[in-house]
Amino acid sequence: MVDAILRTYTGIVEDLVEFVTELRRRLGDPARGGRDLVVGTIVRGRGSTPRKTGAKILIDPAGAQLGTVGGGCGEAAVTSRAHRVLATGESTRLEVSLLEEDGWESPSICGGVLDVFLERAGVTFGGVPAAELFAAIDAANERSLASAVVTVTAAPRAQAVPCGRKTLVDERGVQRLPLGDPALDTAAIELALRALASGEAVEDRLDGGFALFGEPLVATPELVIVGAGHVGQALARVAPAAGFAVVVLDDRASFANPARLPEARAIRVADPRAALAELSPHDRRAIVLVTRGHKLDADCLRVALGVDWMYLGMIGSRRRVRRIVERLAEEGADPERLARVHAPIGLDIGAETPGEIAVAILAEIVDVRRRGRAASVALSRRG
Repeated sequence: MVDAILRTYTGIVEDLVEFVTELRRRLGDPARGGRDLVVGTIVRGRGSTPRKTGAKILIDPAGAQLGTVGGGCGEAAVTSRAHRVLATGESTRLEVSLLEEDGWESPSICGGVLDVFLERAGVTFGGVPAAELFAAIDAANERSLASAVVTVTAAPRAQAVPCGRKTLVDERGVQRLPLGDPALDTAAIELALRALASGEAVEDRLDGGFALFGEPLVATPELVIVGAGHVGQALARVAPAAGFAVVVLDDRASFANPARLPEARAIRVADPRAALAELSPHDRRAIVLVTRGHKLDADCLRVALGVDWMYLGMIGSRRRVRRIVERLAEEGADPERLARVHAPIGLDIGAETPGEIAVAILAEIVDVRRRGRAASVALSRRG
C-alpha cells in the first residue's frame, strides 16, 4: 500500500534538506514493504523552464509522487522513464523538451529544455548504502557544518566510478564517502565548495565524459509567528505551502494549540519574549510579530532585534509602528537592524481579512527570501 502522505502531499520540494528528510523517512517505513523509489533531479536547464536546477521529484512504484519538475508532458516522460530505472537500477539522464508545449491547450507555458537525472533509491542510494550516506549527512549536521552532496551525473561505461555515485563534502572541504578517483574527488570538492558559496545547485562537465552535480544542504526556511490570533492562525495555514516550517509562540493555550494550528511544526505556550530570546541560530528564519497588543509587539521587537533572522516584520499602523521604532532607537537599538524591520507588515494588496493579510505577509517574506528586497519595503525607506 502506497504511503498515505506520499499520495496526498502537494508541496513543491526545492530544499535538499527537506527532501532528504522525506526520502529517508519513506525508505525506513516498514509499511512500504521495502519497495524502492525513484528520485528525479533537474541538473541542467536551457531556455524558459518551469522549475529551477535542483528541483526534485520522488516517484513511487505505484505512480504517486512528491514534488514536481514542471508538470505537463515533460513530467509524464520523466514518470514513464522512472519505471525503467526501477526495473534496472541504472541511473539515467533524460532530456525533456518543452519547446512543443507552448500551445494554448498545453499544461506548460514554458519553452525550454531540461536535463533530468533519474536514480533508484532503496537500501543503496548513490552507489553506497543509503544508511551510510544519511549517517555522513548527520555527522556534518551534528557539527553544525554546511555540506553539499555531489553526484556523478554522467560517466563513461568503462570507468570504475559509475553514473549516480555520490559523495559528501562539508564547508571545510572535508570529503566523506570519496568517489575513489583522485581527479574526480578533487573536482567534487571544488564543485561542492562552489555550490556552498553560491547557495545554488550547479553541474560541471569534465574531460573524459564525466559530469558532476553539486547540491548544497541548506536548512529548511523557518517562519516564527509570534501571536496565535486570527492573523497568526491564517499565516500558519498558508506558509507551509511556500515551504516554510512554522513555529508559533503565544502564552495563551486556548489559542496556541494543535486543534487551531494543525499545520504548525511546533507550538510553544510561553511568554513570547522569553521564547524569542531562546531561539537557536537559524540563517533562514522569518519572524512575524502579530501579538494581541502593541505593547507586547514592541517588547517582542526589542528581543527579536537581537536574534538571527532573514526577515522581521511587525503588524500595526504606520503611526504606531514609527512611535515604537523611535522609542527603540532612543534606547540604543542597532539602527541598521531597525531599518530592516518590515513595518507596517506585508505587501500592499489592499488586504482586509485575516486570510488576505496572511497572504500579503507571506508574499513579502517570499520576496525577501528570493530576491532580498528588504530595502524596498523597510520602514526607513517609507515616507
